Amino acid sequence: RSKQWYQRRVRDSLLNLLTECIVEHLFAQVVAGCSMVQVFETNAGLLTPEMINTILAPQLECICTSLKKKLTHHGIEGVPIALFCKGANQSLPVLNKLGYDVISIDWSLDPEIAREFLSGTIQGNLDPCALYADKDKLHELTKNMLNKFGTRKFIANLGHGIYPDVDPDNVNHFVDAVHDIS
Repeated sequence: RSKQWYQRRVRDSLLNLLTECIVEHLFAQVVAGCSMVQVFETNAGLLTPEMINTILAPQLECICTSLKKKLTHHGIEGVPIALFCKGANQSLPVLNKLGYDVISIDWSLDPEIAREFLSGTIQGNLDPCALYADKDKLHELTKNMLNKFGTRKFIANLGHGIYPDVDPDNVNHFVDAVHDIS
């Protein structure tokens, strides 16, 4: 259904309104004390590369550019802006050019491919299901991820959100493993 919506004439005005609201919301988060913000587009993988290039990318670029301009206007510097487009792996070269400080990737993307197409800082990409593993296996999976990415311009994180039934202790084990290994 979301793809049908993209074909409608009201698309552009609604997307522009959403873009303005997103910029205001992210700005408010920074003013409230956030030291980093992220644009989270979890349905990007449902779009064709053409739709990403012609519809989504211009809006994402506008969000980034407008937010950076607004932050600078208010004397706020040094707040990284991250972009997460789940499943949009075929569009990494496009996403790389939108001006974001960090590109977050989901668990389906091989780190070597991410490094090939992304020039800046990368965030991700442990499969959230790894949090269901026992402590030793989680440590092993985390170590594998960190070894593949290395420490250059990398933020260790999950490749998507935490499922509601995940044991919070496993989240702590993941964070501890990242600290122990790196």
